[in-house]
Amino acid sequence: MKQLEYLKILSLSKRTLEEYLNWGETEIVKMPTDEIISTEESVKMPSSKKQSGSVLSSKEKIKILKKTIDSCKKCSLGSNRLNAVIGVGSPIADLMFVGEGPGFDEDHKGEPFVGKAGQLLTRIIEVMGYIRENVYITNVVKCHPMIDTTNPEKRSNDRPPSLLEMETCKYYLDKQIEIIKPKIIVTLGASSAKSLLHSEEPISKIRGIIKEYKGIKLMPTYHPAALLRNPNLKKFVWDDMKIVMHYLDTEKI
Repeated sequence: MKQLEYLKILSLSKRTLEEYLNWGETEIVKMPTDEIISTEESVKMPSSKKQSGSVLSSKEKIKILKKTIDSCKKCSLGSNRLNAVIGVGSPIADLMFVGEGPGFDEDHKGEPFVGKAGQLLTRIIEVMGYIRENVYITNVVKCHPMIDTTNPEKRSNDRPPSLLEMETCKYYLDKQIEIIKPKIIVTLGASSAKSLLHSEEPISKIRGIIKEYKGIKLMPTYHPAALLRNPNLKKFVWDDMKIVMHYLDTEKI
């Protein structure tokens, strides 16, 4: 092995250990040696159980669904948003993240989780051994819920989606789940957990406990925005993600 390759491995290992400590980890998480060959090869890929022939089919189905969502006016959110935000990532992902709805940055860019909370979610995904391109990230509602609908250029204009808005838009999320067929779904925050689990319990009571939605395992956890407000919650999210990682590796709870 060349010196440059050794340096890459050492750099990646150092960064990984620093992230584990940053998330409150007190033990070294086992990482197979074949996952740290190089920076590019250190990310987990979608499961080989999904044949390459299904990739194109899933991509096409997502594209068709996007066209439908782009023209959707089923609720008032569709009339006021700048961009519909369907989702991003692999159409055959084993791991799916579901938030509540797009915010200002997402509405302008047309991509979910690109603001500060999204940057934190990206870090969580990377610490888990994945990259955004190999998981799937979406929201329950696909359009920006605004306090002042007359001014989409206004900052700090976000609000949680209403129950009616979530129920109206949930058909699209169900279609995404049907197309992608993830092994496990991670709901981020109270709204997405409430939408999929029909639970009124606070997120602090249900996080960390594996549930099911349409026969698929589901892990409720805190929204990254909550971690920005209260960094003490990071340890709980990391504990939840370790359960998710264990399930993806073993398919056992």
